[in-house]
Amino acid sequence: MGGGEKTIFKEKTISKRFWCIALAMIAAASVIGYAAVGDYVLNVPSSVAVVRADPALQLIASDNSTVVTSIAFGNIAQGETGTWMGYLNNTGNVNLHTFSIASSDLGPVGTIAWNMPASGDLGVGQLYPVMIALTINETASVGSHGFTIQITGSPTGPTVTAIQIHASDPNDYYPRTWDVVFDRPMPPLASGGDHVGSDVDEAHSSGDTMTFQWNLVGGAHYLIFAVTQTGGPNHGVYSGTIMINGNTYNFSGLDADHTVRIDFTV
Repeated sequence: MGGGEKTIFKEKTISKRFWCIALAMIAAASVIGYAAVGDYVLNVPSSVAVVRADPALQLIASDNSTVVTSIAFGNIAQGETGTWMGYLNNTGNVNLHTFSIASSDLGPVGTIAWNMPASGDLGVGQLYPVMIALTINETASVGSHGFTIQITGSPTGPTVTAIQIHASDPNDYYPRTWDVVFDRPMPPLASGGDHVGSDVDEAHSSGDTMTFQWNLVGGAHYLIFAVTQTGGPNHGVYSGTIMINGNTYNFSGLDADHTVRIDFTV
C-alpha cells in the first residue's frame, strides 16, 4: 500500500511539470509568431508635371458655337445705345472670379458697358450670357470709328464686402427702385424705367436702409448708386450715407438725372 501511494504521487508530479513546460512552449511560440508579422511597403514610382495657371477668355456668338473675334455694332445715332449679345467662355485652365470691361481707345466717342457681374464664379469651360452695350456720346463725331474692347478675368478669389445704404428725400413719398453697380457705368434706363443689368436692384422708399453683401477682390473699387424716380412725380433730391465695411461715405444731390459714385478700397 505504501509503495503504491508513492508511485501515484510521482506520476502526478511528472504530469504537472509536463503541462507547465508545454504551456510555456506554446506561449513562447505564440509570442514569436506574432512578432514575425510586419508591415509591407509597396513602392510605386510616380511623376508630376507642374503647369502654370493660364487664364483665358473667349466670346461666343448667340448661336453658342461661333467664336467671335470682332463686333460690329452697326449704325448708332448720337446719344443712343447699341448692344451685342452672346456668351463669355472660360477657355483657360483655372476658374475665374472677377471680371471687367473697358476700352482704352474709345475716347470721346462713347462708353462701353456690360451685364457681367464684377465678381462671381466662371469655371473652366463654362459659358455666361453677356450683353455688351455701346453708348454713343451726344457730341461724338459722325463717321466710322474703330476701337478695342478689353475684357479681363481674374482667378483671384473675391472677399465679402458689406454694404449699407441709407437714403432719404423728405419730399418723395413713392416707392423707388434703388440700383447699384460696381466698377462699371450704370446701365441706361430701359423703356420700363429700370436700369436693366444693375448688380443690385431693390425697391425702397425714402428713409429706408438697403443692406447687402458683395464679393470683391482686394484693391481699389467704386460703386454707383441710383434712385429711379419713375412711376410717380419726380421730387427733390436724395441724400444719405453709404457704409462699406464699416467706413461711412456721405452723399447728396441724387435725383432722377444724377447718380452717386463712391470710390473705396477693400
